[in-house]
Amino acid sequence: MLIGIIFAVGIFMLGSQSEAYLFGMKSWDNSISNIQKIESKYKLDIPIVSFIFDPRGKHVETMMNKLNDELGSDKLYHISISPNNFTAAEVAAGKFDDQYRQFFKDVKANNLRVIFRTMHEMNGGRYPWSSKPEDFKKAWIHVRKLSREEWLTQYNILFDMSVNAWDLPAKGGVPSQTATFIQCTQAAKAKLKCPTFEDYYPGNKYVDLMGVTFYNRWKGNSNRRRGTPDQIVNNASRKTLDRLKKFNKPIFVDEVGTTAVNYEWSYSYQKSLEVYQKNKELKNARLLQLRDFLLRETTIVGVIYFNVDLTNGLKNWTLGELDRSVIDFANNKFYEKIIDVYAWGSAKYSKALYYLFNAQRVTLNEKTHLVRSDYIKPVKDLYESIQQYSTNKQTQLVQLDDMKAKNSLATKYRRFSQDELNAIIDVTIGFIE
Repeated sequence: MLIGIIFAVGIFMLGSQSEAYLFGMKSWDNSISNIQKIESKYKLDIPIVSFIFDPRGKHVETMMNKLNDELGSDKLYHISISPNNFTAAEVAAGKFDDQYRQFFKDVKANNLRVIFRTMHEMNGGRYPWSSKPEDFKKAWIHVRKLSREEWLTQYNILFDMSVNAWDLPAKGGVPSQTATFIQCTQAAKAKLKCPTFEDYYPGNKYVDLMGVTFYNRWKGNSNRRRGTPDQIVNNASRKTLDRLKKFNKPIFVDEVGTTAVNYEWSYSYQKSLEVYQKNKELKNARLLQLRDFLLRETTIVGVIYFNVDLTNGLKNWTLGELDRSVIDFANNKFYEKIIDVYAWGSAKYSKALYYLFNAQRVTLNEKTHLVRSDYIKPVKDLYESIQQYSTNKQTQLVQLDDMKAKNSLATKYRRFSQDELNAIIDVTIGFIE
């Protein structure tokens, strides 16, 4: 009981000061079923679900058509799309237009709320679209223009410019997974003439969120050690978070995770495996550090925990990949402090991202949907009116369809267009069906 009281008081105090972050999770295997299993087993309502569609294909359209039905129309979707192996110049020239347009059409057709990340970590040197700021800016503006041509607005999509926590452009401007990276610190930038993420920024009207990716690696497959969230994103020589704040945009953590495999001596595969198998406290401690960091940094409106392990419990070595998972059914691993991160980032307490979409979660008839803010009152009024008209669901649906056909709401709600009035009716139908 005491813990519950303390938690409730903490939430009250938090709410009186600022909005909390909104918690999200990457699907372990990029499937809908993985999120469903996590929510069912641990009785969670994950408000943001993250998928990476790379490479693209017909399966993407099939999956996007299922999201609202299978995961719920009250969720936000954090979706990353990489333009295959195209450079930023090729993206700007339209080489990936068909795929982008199809994605935007799917967002519109399914009325999804999407935090959209593309050409991520451009200030690193690993990806084809990185290391050339002027090309990147042209590509970014071009892709955003495509979204508007497909009739998307802030109601459905927020463009998330996702940077790497450290500026690491490729030497010679030729990016690859094995490129030589330049440590482009603030002190070295002028001397080395190397670009940092500020140089890629396309302008305020083209960016809705500033995103960042950071991991605490430790000894999952090497001698790396990166420190706490503060030590990583506000490293004294880089000050990444402080610099992100200067854009005056909400900040979103696109990927964060920890391996939490550590010991004093040099890396040893056998020792790493032993620590992984027997020690849960290291990762749990890191999760609490992450929670405290997110609560303290109030410009961060959302976070995706990258719940992924491509090593199969450290049994496989994969280039650049480590065990970051916190809920791993394959290896029967569960780190309970992820629930603390989730609890403070639940939809009940965190509204800033919903405001950016100009939407709110509404519950009627024991169903919850995300509803455009200016639709909420007419939807509630219409729902109440249709309940008074009849208690029979089929009769209610027929009446709503008839209202749409006759444009019956036009006189009462003159500020809305006919398309908007039809959308209000469709939202109401969603609460009845």
